[in-house]
Amino acid sequence: MSILDTVIAAAEQHSEVNQQQHSSLVQSAMQMFGNHAGLSGLLNNAESHGMGNIVQSWIGTGSNQAIAPQQVQGLIGEDRLNQIANHAGISPAIASAALSRILPVLVDRLTPQGKVPQAAA
Repeated sequence: MSILDTVIAAAEQHSEVNQQQHSSLVQSAMQMFGNHAGLSGLLNNAESHGMGNIVQSWIGTGSNQAIAPQQVQGLIGEDRLNQIANHAGISPAIASAALSRILPVLVDRLTPQGKVPQAAA
């Protein structure tokens, strides 16, 4: 099972999105954050917005802290949120709520050793 399939299955689907939209949201998040640069950028942005402890909990090996849908926009930025929402065919508000469930699982699965993987040389 690929990491994408694992995250799609593990992340709780928001009640206002269908399976196709859920998969689209996971795929978009994976494209943005599924590499060293994306994860590092997400962590740096989280720290600059006072949410570093939340994202660190997703990276670490302990339990994942929740993130509120309102915090997702600050974490990933309004432009990215709008892109993801448009790609999935849903409103940014619904995308934000759905991503608040997806991002902790995605980052957790991308960092199984409890740290951001090094960039490929």
